Amino acid sequence: MSGSKISGGDDLARALATLRGKIGAPINAAIRKGLRPMLAAQKRNAPVDEGDLKRSLTIRSDTRAPKTRPRFVVGPSKAYSGADGDRPVKYAHVVEFGTADGSEAGTRFASRAFEETADEAVKILGDEIGNEIEKAAARKIKRANR
Repeated sequence: MSGSKISGGDDLARALATLRGKIGAPINAAIRKGLRPMLAAQKRNAPVDEGDLKRSLTIRSDTRAPKTRPRFVVGPSKAYSGADGDRPVKYAHVVEFGTADGSEAGTRFASRAFEETADEAVKILGDEIGNEIEKAAARKIKRANR
């Protein structure tokens, strides 16, 4: 019995090898798209009287995560400062969980946003990850053909 041969395998392997170093950007883009509904839900759930908190909410990279396993945080921007110098990143946890002594109750605005949108975020990520990888591959091919 003679074996069959599939042509183009070497070209595909080379293309995938060159893409390996570039795969992080499309995955990060897909993750950010998946987290957008969660960000919108946090902004809806944030207490109205905490205007600076609501304005500071963003999707950001967790700088403590290793580059090989990036993480993203939906929460207050570390750089945001209100007109009066208010820095929501310093007190968002109190708004979320309340105080340890119980003198201030938490609103669970972020927890509720996660519960409301987690399934949607995973679906968007699944839908977008292929698109983002295809875009990155197309850019790579276009650059290679110049």
